[in-house]
Amino acid sequence: LLATENLNVEHRKVSTAFFDVGARTLVLPIWQEMSNDLYDMLVGHEVGHALFTPENEWRKAIDKGIQHSFLNVIEDARIERKIKDKYPGGRRAFVDGYLDLIRKDFFGLNGLDPNELNLIDRINLHFKGGSIHGIEFSEEESEFVEKVKGTRTWEDVVRVADELYEYAKDHD
Repeated sequence: LLATENLNVEHRKVSTAFFDVGARTLVLPIWQEMSNDLYDMLVGHEVGHALFTPENEWRKAIDKGIQHSFLNVIEDARIERKIKDKYPGGRRAFVDGYLDLIRKDFFGLNGLDPNELNLIDRINLHFKGGSIHGIEFSEEESEFVEKVKGTRTWEDVVRVADELYEYAKDHD
């Protein structure tokens, strides 16, 4: 219903939720403990991909050599912003769902200083956890955070992913 199309929805023993843009299948993990907010956040995130991630353009970007992980982090930030704008009642589930994942150490940060991670990982955590991680960015890095925040179109995502990857090759 949220995706405004007939998606296949499957619950599987997988490590995280995902959306297969080609098969139009939303896969949700079967976890022993999952709060309603976490479930709603996972659904909202993946429905964001269903609504806003263009399958053919995704494949073209990968074929062109744009790094998958960079595309994914930047597209995640964009689609989450867009899904929260489309369904503002789900905003709280994103906050509480990510807090739940952080408490469960889903991102594998226990014992690590997140400021020692590479830039793309810090940007990912910043957009998923906000200020809770205490992540710091240099002035130059903050420009990339703003670029990610400013993505509106798929073309923006590809451009920023390419720029960020080129920067990271020399700095991470």
